[in-house]
Parts: sequence; structure tokens; C-alpha cells
Amino acid sequence: MRDPTLCLTPGDGLGGAFESLAVPVHRASTVVFPTVAAYQGRRDEIYDGFSYGLYGTPTSRELETRLARLEGAARTLALPSGFAAIAMTTLAAVRPGEEVLFPDTTYDTVRPFAERFLAGLGIGSRYYDPMIGAGLAEVLDGGTRLVWVESPGSMTMEVQDVPAIAAAAHARGAMVAADNTWATPLRFKALAHGVDFSVCALSKYVAGHSDVMMGSVSVNDVGLYRKLKDYSRFLGLGVSADESSLVLRGLETLAIRMDRAEQSARRLVDWVVAQPGVAEVRFPQLATSPGHALWRRDFTGGAGLFSVFLEDWTRPALAEAVESLQLFAIGASWGGTRSLVAVLDRPPLRTVAPPAHTGPVVRFSIGLEDPEDLLQDLARGFARLAAPDQGGGAQRRA
Repeated sequence: MRDPTLCLTPGDGLGGAFESLAVPVHRASTVVFPTVAAYQGRRDEIYDGFSYGLYGTPTSRELETRLARLEGAARTLALPSGFAAIAMTTLAAVRPGEEVLFPDTTYDTVRPFAERFLAGLGIGSRYYDPMIGAGLAEVLDGGTRLVWVESPGSMTMEVQDVPAIAAAAHARGAMVAADNTWATPLRFKALAHGVDFSVCALSKYVAGHSDVMMGSVSVNDVGLYRKLKDYSRFLGLGVSADESSLVLRGLETLAIRMDRAEQSARRLVDWVVAQPGVAEVRFPQLATSPGHALWRRDFTGGAGLFSVFLEDWTRPALAEAVESLQLFAIGASWGGTRSLVAVLDRPPLRTVAPPAHTGPVVRFSIGLEDPEDLLQDLARGFARLAAPDQGGGAQRRA
């Protein structure tokens, strides 16, 4: 063979005995076949085999297999983001002329998705009180095909009665989907609690290092899995081997990272609840947090995320207080190794149940820093928040 051909021809280095603890990264667009017959039957391999790189590689399949095992699912489908998983699940479950119900506490991107995308497809949407439980039966009608739960809810952390909601939905012929990102399947087995679709934004706790975008949908019905797979390929959605490898790496340390984040968060919450300007702390592990009894009943543990509802008088000094923090980066998302803080000027939009407070909301995602260092950082921030020269202390005493 001549040199240009030698550059392309495999040598002996790919053979021989070699084992590694790391899952190999199989990058691929084209997948090759040993025979013409195998090539011509490649579309039969889309669901559980290998047909084209977009539809799966050994690396992404290994990730899906491990996630399915953790979820207690028949199949898991990996998608490019958590929101892609939400959108794909909704599109696979609901047809034009039907409707989907979302909890009033849903992830905020869901509302424009429903109003500006689903509505254009002729799919209706409504919102319900997340604490309604079995009372959901009175909200459902004949056109409802999918009910979403998000437990705890985004920002405001209400824990829902998922089994009761699932039972009410199934009795009326509707399916149930859970955004299980907060708990991950380590803390809450959504499928075992009556859910049909268990969705997780792998970008957060599972990947765990704030450097990957990916989501997953897990189901026990293989027919639903095939429908999700078809929809994803019709829209050209797939995940890369490199990102799958990063999520697999994060999965190996998920349990110890969540344990550490939860332990640190518990330490900080105990201190934060007593600070001036704090109206309420939402942390499902806290006895006063909405749905705490449901959390104790259904969950095997918690996470390192909590939200602080502040008094109105803290608003003028809040930005400076947050910007003074040295160990909390300001940013969206959560579940990584670094601690984060997200700030809302007022509680998020609610159209069914009005929020209990009117002041700012600050959400903390606790990372892997030493909790005593985080506590000292928070003490500096809260001191600045309540300082008289910032305007806050004087209003508090008025």
C-alpha cells in the first residue's frame, strides 16, 4: 500500500487485550457494516443497536443503560438538554386538540414554550396548584393527555403528592411526566411512584461539573421509548460521545457529591433562617417547608438547593450584598461543584396560587466547598444586607 492509504488503514494498535475502568469514547458520524445485508437493515438498529452516529454510539448507549438501571426503567433516551427532554416528552404524549397540565411552580421556560410553541401546534395548556394532590381529579377534563409534576418546584420548592396526582391522572386516561432534576433517581424513583416519563436535566447534579448540556427521559413502556426515539431523530437530536463520557464520569461520583451538598446545605439553612430580613427559607428537608411530610414519605434524601424569601426592605441593598460574596458565583443552573446564587427581584410568576411573599428571592446551590468557609461568606453578605448605611437596617427597625 502507498503512503496515503497507509495513513487511513488500521494497524495492530487497535487489537490485543486492553481493559480500562473508563468507558471508551466512541466518536462517530458514519457507522460501518460488515455486509451489504447489514447495511440495508441498518434502520432496524436505530432503537437498540447502531445505525448512524446521531442515533447512538457505544458511549451514549452505556450512559442510557446506566441511567435506565438507576431509574428502574425499561429504557432511557439521552437528549441534548434538560429542556429538550421536556419538549420531546410533551410532543410525544400530546396531540393537537388535546391539552397538557403544568404545575404553577414549573420551570420558568415552560410558560413561553406553552404559549408560543405548543399553542401554535393546537396543543392547549393549563396550570394547577402544585399542592392539590388527589384534588387534581377535579381539574382534569376529557382533553387532558399529560400532567407534569416538578417536585420540588422551581425556585419555590413545594414538594408535590406525586402518587396521588398520578393516580388521579391515570384514572382519567392522562399520562404523567416528572421533572426529577432536583432529586435525581438517587433520591426519588419517579417511575416507582406512578410516573410514566421521568425527566432529568443531566447538566445539573448528574454531570456535576457545570460543563455539559444534556437531558434524559426514562420510561417503562418500550413503545413510548420508540416513539421518543422516533421524534428525536425526526428533529435531528442526538448526543455526542464526548459529552456522554463526561456525564458518565459525573455519574460515578453523584452519590457522594449529593451527600456532601445536602449536608453542607443543612448547616447553612440552620443559620440563614435566623438572619434579619429573612421571611422564609424553602428547603424540603426543613420541617416548615411546603410538602415536607411528602418529602419524608417519598424521598430517600435531599439536595443542596434552597431558596430564601427576603423581606421587601432588603431590596435596595440586595445586589451589593450578593456581589460581595466571594465563594458564590452569580448564575443560573445548579448542581455543580461550585456554589451558585441566583437572584429574583420578586417571587416568580404564579397564575393559580399567589406567592406567600412579595420580596426578593435568592436561591443558593451549595457546592463542595468547606461549609464553614461558605458560612463565613454568607455572614459577610447578610451583614451588608442589614447594614444601616445601606438603608436596610433603618427600614427594618422602623
